[in-house]
Amino acid sequence: MMKYIGFAFLLLINLSQSVHAIDPDREYIRTPDAGNWPYEALKITTEDKIKLNTWIYEADKTKNKNTVIVLAYPDAGNMSYFVYHAWIMAKAGYTVVTFDYRGFGKSDDFTINKSALYHTEFITDLTAIVDNIYTRFQDKKIGIWAMSMGSIITSRAYPSIKGKIDFIIGEGYVTDTSAIIDKYQAQEKHLDLPEASGTYMNSIQSINIPMLIFTASEDTITTHEDALKLKDKLGDTCHIIQYQAAHLQGFQYLYESKGFGGWYMEQIDAFIKSIS
Repeated sequence: MMKYIGFAFLLLINLSQSVHAIDPDREYIRTPDAGNWPYEALKITTEDKIKLNTWIYEADKTKNKNTVIVLAYPDAGNMSYFVYHAWIMAKAGYTVVTFDYRGFGKSDDFTINKSALYHTEFITDLTAIVDNIYTRFQDKKIGIWAMSMGSIITSRAYPSIKGKIDFIIGEGYVTDTSAIIDKYQAQEKHLDLPEASGTYMNSIQSINIPMLIFTASEDTITTHEDALKLKDKLGDTCHIIQYQAAHLQGFQYLYESKGFGGWYMEQIDAFIKSIS
């Protein structure tokens, strides 16, 4: 287990360094079977007939919080990079749903433009997952854990899934797609924006459910200040928590004293309790 935690740290460092550069991995580094944790593997079909590989982790029955968390991960790797995260959440009493975007992992093929900030087709993917999960778990609260590019996909999907999710937990949250393009251009790095930034702004400003956003003190792209500006627009339903580390390193924050995911899960538990 300790060996895998060390490996997970390396993976997270790689993810934090590859921010906003789509880099799918087709091979799984681990599956839920490795932890002997009960889960269901299934294929969920999108509106345009793409099959998405999906794992649903069963919540610990002794701690069941009657809540489902769907992971919309960043722009690199695949869902196997988050197996250990899902275990921790499931052991804390959450039903956890992970899936691969088209072109990632074992989902159907898709031609990836690695210079794109995101693909609009990923919005269709997340919408299909939420639609399916909403039907399966109508007796539970449903939320999305959105990381980096996953936050773009979540915000853009929101008008379509409004009424089917109860909360959003974000990390490295993108608040303005055009600003991301500009920040990278200032570093002489080119990214393609697949749709008008105004479309994104309309979507993100329509969010009217509770949000918890983790920000990293050393993140220069999706900054704490950007999140605070979003909170000013969305109001008291948006909650911001900053940690002292780099982009997408919240799960290992205070590892020495709290363990892997310990501090992070404390914040999530308190947030979920506050909105219940």
